[in-house]
Amino acid sequence: MTNGPEGTQSGEVPRDVMEAAQARFIRRDAARAGQLERLNVGGPLAAETPERIEGRLTRLGVPLADARAMVEGREDPGGVMARLPDSVRLGLERVLGANDLVNVAYLDLARAASRAVGRVVVRAAGGRVLGYGTGWLCGPTTILTNNHVLEDAATARNSVVEFDYERRPDQTIRTPITLKLDPATLFLTSGALDYSLVAVQGDTAAFGWLPLFGSGDKNLIGEALSIIQHPSGEPKQVALRENRLLDRLPDFLHYETDTAPGSSGSPVFNDAWEVVALHHSGVPRTDDQGRPLRRDGQPAQPGDPDTVIDWIANEGVRVSRIMDDLRSRPDAAGNLLVQAVLAGNRPALVGPPETLLDGRAAPEAARVLDLGPITLDADGNATLPVSVRLRVGGSAPAPTPPTEARPYLYPDDEAEAAAYYAALATPSFLALSELVTRTHEKLLPYDPADELYPWVDLWPDGKLRSLYSGREHTADELIAADRAAQARRLELAAREGLSADSLEAALPYNCEHVVPQSWFAKRQPMRGDLHHLFACEPDCNSFRGNTPYFDFPDYGEALRTDCGRRDPGEFEPAQGKGASARATLYFLLRYPGVVRQYSARHLQTLLAWHMAQPPGDWERHRNAAIAERQGNRNPLIDRPEWAAEVDFGEGLGR
Repeated sequence: MTNGPEGTQSGEVPRDVMEAAQARFIRRDAARAGQLERLNVGGPLAAETPERIEGRLTRLGVPLADARAMVEGREDPGGVMARLPDSVRLGLERVLGANDLVNVAYLDLARAASRAVGRVVVRAAGGRVLGYGTGWLCGPTTILTNNHVLEDAATARNSVVEFDYERRPDQTIRTPITLKLDPATLFLTSGALDYSLVAVQGDTAAFGWLPLFGSGDKNLIGEALSIIQHPSGEPKQVALRENRLLDRLPDFLHYETDTAPGSSGSPVFNDAWEVVALHHSGVPRTDDQGRPLRRDGQPAQPGDPDTVIDWIANEGVRVSRIMDDLRSRPDAAGNLLVQAVLAGNRPALVGPPETLLDGRAAPEAARVLDLGPITLDADGNATLPVSVRLRVGGSAPAPTPPTEARPYLYPDDEAEAAAYYAALATPSFLALSELVTRTHEKLLPYDPADELYPWVDLWPDGKLRSLYSGREHTADELIAADRAAQARRLELAAREGLSADSLEAALPYNCEHVVPQSWFAKRQPMRGDLHHLFACEPDCNSFRGNTPYFDFPDYGEALRTDCGRRDPGEFEPAQGKGASARATLYFLLRYPGVVRQYSARHLQTLLAWHMAQPPGDWERHRNAAIAERQGNRNPLIDRPEWAAEVDFGEGLGR
């Protein structure tokens, strides 16, 4: 576990935990030295007991007779391996250290395993972040982490676990899925074995879980281990096959470490991606006075983060020992969640986050485009009805009812807003971010013709206005243009054999995302979030592109159009600055860490625009209509004065 930003609670591995791990490691120096000598001479077969070797080989798929032949030395191991199927032989060679190749399926198993690992955010009762750890789903609705991360039910009650907090291939950070912990339903902890088992609120089906197996045939001395972790609270990382098992104690495993220790609470895997241990501490190098040393050779000081310590080994709690403890605990007897953990059932493999909608698997039927009949003429041209609708990513709430049935400014909206913020003690970034995320109950598809133009973005006169130029349009005009663009895109897709989405850039008509789609890789729910979607003509949309907002001191003629001014890497709109700023600031609250293209100077520009152009009836109408559709509100519209009290820099990606 690592310190939170305010560091009011010690977040490093507790000193008593670290000293106990160090003492166990030192007591085993002589036994470990002999064990490693045998390992270096004869490999794992020479370093382990015959019973454990036989168990490990049969778990790898080696027939029992062949396993016994290898253990008893009656046959050369190479002769045994020559008879084995390629997949079994490859796994066996890896364990024996004779071959470091892995099947590509190994990467699929690693990716699936990583989905169940989350960052534990430890918070005080007021919401202040105290520190971070790692935890992982070991059953359908339970996570396992260290006792020194979640030491009691009160701490767990205030804390959350974040899944998918990791980097994409383009190095942008995914939007994490945050779930509350539910210690009232289940909280079991052990200081001696340094584990805590706690229930999780919410839908965890998208992440799978890492089953616990109590058998002793999951590893051999010398076998490579891997750790999936959130070191120092950072995005998810993996130490891949760089932690060789050094020693096995009754309750703990000792394994090598590279330069970065695994975060407290991380799962430790064998090569089959089975969990063998719960990582809980490192073993530091010490001086002659027994003081832990930093990598620069100086004694570690209170408050030094884990990453500066000169670790020489890692220690993890054996999974089999945790399971024994759970079976023997009177407070676990009969608990259905504990029984599900002890059952050790394997879940179905889960895919990477890109295949999911905000952590929920999209139904297969929803990913199929129902285009109706498509006919091709002799030249290969496709004919499609203009009324075709494209719906990707699952079902959505029903469209907004006709506008005639409701007043433009909702009479009860101020009361609704007051109720929405009633439980908010202070308008801090953390509190507002949690609120707008928790209340974003309906995740809408990107469909401006249905969701934005008919009602949400209308001005009091019943018309739409382009965000950047202010030019007026009727809703019918933009809906027809949107439908025509969809049909044209689908026609080209059918003719060229390409996906409809791949041709979107060639047809620039779409509504404006004030946070450009390329900044979040068009991922849901950001793409369909109405709070940052606005009517905008193709020329203004293309003119801005994915350029950050900027306030030119001499707003003059350089690249000036009715849409605004643009210089390389900078764009200032002619209209809509206040609304654009508030929508962007909302995005930082709702999706912290996603926007990496802005800095402190950009925030000053946005806040200045917000103050200079306060929200009017159009934005108040938008906010109420969006709250009705999505469930959440934009605090900068309801309470403009809060902007001065919130540190929006906490929402910027680093």
